[in-house]
Amino acid sequence: MHWIVDGNNLIHSDPQFRQRMEESGFEAARQLLENELSRLRGSDQTFEVVYDGGASMPQRSGVESSIARRGKVADDRVLALAREKGGAGVVRVVTDDRSDIGSRLGGSGFEWVSCSEFRKLVLEGGGGRKAKPREASDKPAAPRSKKQVDYWLQEFGVSAEEE
Repeated sequence: MHWIVDGNNLIHSDPQFRQRMEESGFEAARQLLENELSRLRGSDQTFEVVYDGGASMPQRSGVESSIARRGKVADDRVLALAREKGGAGVVRVVTDDRSDIGSRLGGSGFEWVSCSEFRKLVLEGGGGRKAKPREASDKPAAPRSKKQVDYWLQEFGVSAEEE
């Protein structure tokens, strides 16, 4: 199964990636997305993630990323990749831009998948692999960014000098 993912669209529409972007920036959200895809992918899955802009990042196992050329948008790159890969089995295109990308796909061998469906199918579903169940805990999750740490220190009235 080959997945082509509109990375900007997924990051902005998915709560987990959007939160990471708000806390630590877009590049951190990209890194989280690609790490998750690499970790969860099944042996018969590949992912190509296309972004509108940003810096190139090292490739991860089973995950390729690309950036739309200057003056172009990721939608055009997503469509070009889908048409290129279309003859080699089913290609699933992940985006919420159904009116643009989804309507321009056409033909057989393509499946349009919304970002929320992708979360259920791959990110929460473990990419087809059995995920280890998490144990319930009363302990809250640890802060994931300096911004969160600073927020909680301010909430509890602790200044940087008191630490």
